[in-house]
Amino acid sequence: MKELFDEFALDARERLDAVQGLLLDIVDASAASWPPLLARARRELHTLKGNAGMMGLSELQALAHEAESLLEGLAPASAAPCAEALLGIVDRFRHHLEAAALGAGTDATPPPSAGAAESADAASARKHGGVRVSFSSLDELVGLVAETVIARNRLAECLASADLPGDRGPAQTAVTEAYRALAKTLGLVQEQVFALRMVPLRTLFEQLRRLVHEEARRTDKRVRWEVRGGEAPVDKALLEVAAEALGHLVRNAVIHGIETPAARLAAGKGPEGRVALTAAVREGELRIDIEDDGAGMAQEALVAAAAVRGHRLTARDDVLSLAFLPGVSTHGGTDMGAGRGVGLSAARVGVERVGGRIAVASAAGQGCRFSLQLPLSVSITDALLVRADGEEYAIPLGAIVESIRFEPRNDHEINHAGAHRWRGRLISLLDLGVAFGLRKQRRDSGFVVVVRADGKVRGLVGDDLTGIREIVVTALDPITGPPRGVSGATILGDGRVVLILDPRGVMALRPFVPSAAPDADPGAASA
Repeated sequence: MKELFDEFALDARERLDAVQGLLLDIVDASAASWPPLLARARRELHTLKGNAGMMGLSELQALAHEAESLLEGLAPASAAPCAEALLGIVDRFRHHLEAAALGAGTDATPPPSAGAAESADAASARKHGGVRVSFSSLDELVGLVAETVIARNRLAECLASADLPGDRGPAQTAVTEAYRALAKTLGLVQEQVFALRMVPLRTLFEQLRRLVHEEARRTDKRVRWEVRGGEAPVDKALLEVAAEALGHLVRNAVIHGIETPAARLAAGKGPEGRVALTAAVREGELRIDIEDDGAGMAQEALVAAAAVRGHRLTARDDVLSLAFLPGVSTHGGTDMGAGRGVGLSAARVGVERVGGRIAVASAAGQGCRFSLQLPLSVSITDALLVRADGEEYAIPLGAIVESIRFEPRNDHEINHAGAHRWRGRLISLLDLGVAFGLRKQRRDSGFVVVVRADGKVRGLVGDDLTGIREIVVTALDPITGPPRGVSGATILGDGRVVLILDPRGVMALRPFVPSAAPDADPGAASA
């Protein structure tokens, strides 16, 4: 419990700092620029409230709820005094948090002086054989390792270009051997640094179990909590994202999904509802499903709640996706658990920030299932480089089944789209040049890279395979938008920027050759 409280206290302090900064920004900003600041403050407070409830700290939960309510009434005429009152609540939260930390006997409480900090760390090192390292420092170390990997790749490119036949002397041999030794050592350092960030997913389960218990008791419901999986180690940065998202989703399942015992009996169900978490590593990704056997999502209520917030449903929209919009809630009123339409929006924002995805499926009267898909690592991975029409693309190695040479005799066309015979079956082909607007006709030679994602298989066609590289994953700037089929970018050893393909995204790209211009294809991604 002490370890859980340490994690909660560290996270709560960071969120309190964020709320304080947002409140100060609101005081200094014009009312027209408030919406994004208010949305971020609401998300932080809502998560603080949920986490405090998960830890059984009802006083802290009540303070966060009070701050949420006060934030809802923020108006230009009373902005300054309201913000001051909110800052006062933040200070009270800090005070109670530190009091709780002292009561829990945690070493997460900030010491009064630098000397005290050194003494506490020294005592911890003597007692446990280690020292406490902040995650921010570890994150910086991982960033430096990533930069070193880029430099190593650059050195490898230089050595490869200088290693010409008949031009190999003692000096060059010594440099090559030194590089190999350095690369081996760097690989070991990289493994150890990343191992420090890995924790088993099951460390979340007890927190979520407590959350289910508390919310069921508060809402007078009977809920059974089930767990499957959780042995896979997960990057701590991703675990924090998963913890926040799963907290919102589990709370949503109990409050919105599971009916009261009387309502369940009237619907022909047992009085006890079920909330199940299933975790598994598939195709190089972490997949987590949260499923309940409740009433399911009321689609008409979702549409109405979205309309109140100014969101109009179009013919191409998925009704269930409205649940992820900020402020959309079908819960009547607000309480200590939910009702402001922030939880699902916060879950989606956190998951998408690390390159993950969240989806929902629901059936009336049968329940709801939320599916999270997260990468196992957010920084360095292995990828196959594929060249198509002068451009190179990186395909994550974990999604690749195999690569084969394009054989015209195995090439077919079905409904004006390419298909290839592979292992006795026909699979859909996607010409990378056509998909990204670099050519008008799909090629009839080159290589086919067979990838698998979400249980589907597809062949990606390019001119050549340029090798397997260890790449540093970099997120795209939000200003570019989310290009379909692309998950990020990387920098090669020679300084070139290469797009990283999203295996799930390329499954959705249209395989048809555009009839007019390459960019006329609505399924084409814009790099």
